[in-house]
Amino acid sequence: MRRSYVLVSPQGWRLMLAVCLLAMAACKTTLTAAPRSRAETIPAKVIDEATKDLPPDLYKEMPIYPGAKIEHVRKPSLTMREILFSTDAQLSPIVAYYKEQLKKNNFLITSALIMPARKVWSCGFDKDGRPGSIMLYPTKQDKSRMTIALMYELPVNQNDLFFEPKEDFDVVGPGEIVRPPPN
Repeated sequence: MRRSYVLVSPQGWRLMLAVCLLAMAACKTTLTAAPRSRAETIPAKVIDEATKDLPPDLYKEMPIYPGAKIEHVRKPSLTMREILFSTDAQLSPIVAYYKEQLKKNNFLITSALIMPARKVWSCGFDKDGRPGSIMLYPTKQDKSRMTIALMYELPVNQNDLFFEPKEDFDVVGPGEIVRPPPN
């Protein structure tokens, strides 16, 4: 193997040393954040919805673990909704139920992660272009109970005003109308 060396003149060494020192000094400078307004510093509070019923915009085929009780229904953003359930069941049967039922109801599972030591499972899925997720974890107040957090994207409301009207014509092109022969 042949080695080649580049000789640098004394002035070149000084220039490289100066550039390195400037780079190191630039890395040590602290950036100051722009002051934020009061509205930016206070996060919006997510408030439960008025009812604990299942929302009508939930996937029609969405499986709900048998015996799970609705604790909260929230809308944390304009496009997402969250439903929190609680149950006395353990992690393994809940995971098995959702894996089986999501596949059975044609949900596309996009990701899944289980951490048995922490009693946590998360699953991302998609149904007809609407993403959603399920997270299982122990309830804060009672570690023997499990929380099932279902979060999904709300369906898009399509306004017919933005679509071209459908036109149905009984005559296509010039010429005579050909009638089908009698039976």
